[in-house]
Amino acid sequence: MSRRRPRPRPAPRVDRGADLHVHTTHSDGSCSPGDVVRAAATVGLSALSITDHDTLSALDVARPEADRLGIELIPGIELSASDDGREVHILGHFVDPDDPDLCEAAESLRRNRQERLDQMVARLAGCGLVVDPESLRRSYPRAALGRKHLADYLVRTGQVATHRQVFARYLGDDGPANVSKGGPTVAEAITLILNAGGVAGLPHPPYDFSLERLASYREAGLAALEVDGPGVDNRRSRRWREIADRFDLVPIAGSDFHAPDRAGRWVGAIATPADDLNRLRQRAGRS
Repeated sequence: MSRRRPRPRPAPRVDRGADLHVHTTHSDGSCSPGDVVRAAATVGLSALSITDHDTLSALDVARPEADRLGIELIPGIELSASDDGREVHILGHFVDPDDPDLCEAAESLRRNRQERLDQMVARLAGCGLVVDPESLRRSYPRAALGRKHLADYLVRTGQVATHRQVFARYLGDDGPANVSKGGPTVAEAITLILNAGGVAGLPHPPYDFSLERLASYREAGLAALEVDGPGVDNRRSRRWREIADRFDLVPIAGSDFHAPDRAGRWVGAIATPADDLNRLRQRAGRS
C-alpha cells in the first residue's frame, strides 16, 4: 500500500499578505514546492517565500505553479551561520537564485551537512542506535539531511519513542550524538545575501537574544527582523516590533512551515502585511 504524500493543511484565510518563512522537501519540510504554493493560493496569500535551509533548489520547481496561480514567489533562503559557537539562521529574501557566490556557499553548506550527518550517524551507533544512511536518503531524496531527518528515522524505526526524546537524549545542542554545523559567520552570511541582491533578516530570535548582538548584526547589514512566528504571543510580538523600529529593521513574519501536522504553523497561518512586504521590497531595491 503506497504511502500518501503529506499536504499542507489550509490555514484560516488571511488578508492577502505574504508568508515569508516556508520550508519544503528540498530541506527539512514534508511537502513539495508545488504543494506549498497551492496552499498559499488556497488561503489567499499574495506572496510566498520558500526559505529552505542552505538551498535554492525548490525555486525552479515552484515557479511554474506560482505563475499559474498568480502567487508572487519571492526567492528566499535560510542560511546556517555561526556566532561564537552558537548556531544562528539568517533569512535572505529577494536574492538572485543564480548568484554564483551564494550558490557556492549553499553547496558548501550542503556538503558540510553531509559530513555532519555521517558523524552523527557514527555517534548514534556509539549510543547503541542504528541508522542506515542509504535508507535515510531514499526516504528524503531531495532534502539536505540533518537532525530532524535522523529524529524522524529513529522514531519511525521504533528505536526512540518520540522526537522530543531523540533531542533530549541524543541530538540536542549538548547531546552526545550532536555535531556542530560550523559554516560562515553571521556577518559573512549577511554579506552573501546582500551581494546576491537580497535583504537579510533574523528569524525566530531567541528569548535570551541581546540587543548588543542585534546591533552588531545591524551594523553588518541586517535589514529585517521576524517579529511574529510560531509560539510568539502578542506581547512578545509587540516587543520585537518595537525593537525592529528602534533599529530601523523591517518587521517580517512567517509560519516557519515544515509539516501539516504542526498546529498553528500551516502555510499562511502567520503572514507579513502588505505594507511591511513593500518596505522589505524597497530595501531590496525592487520597488
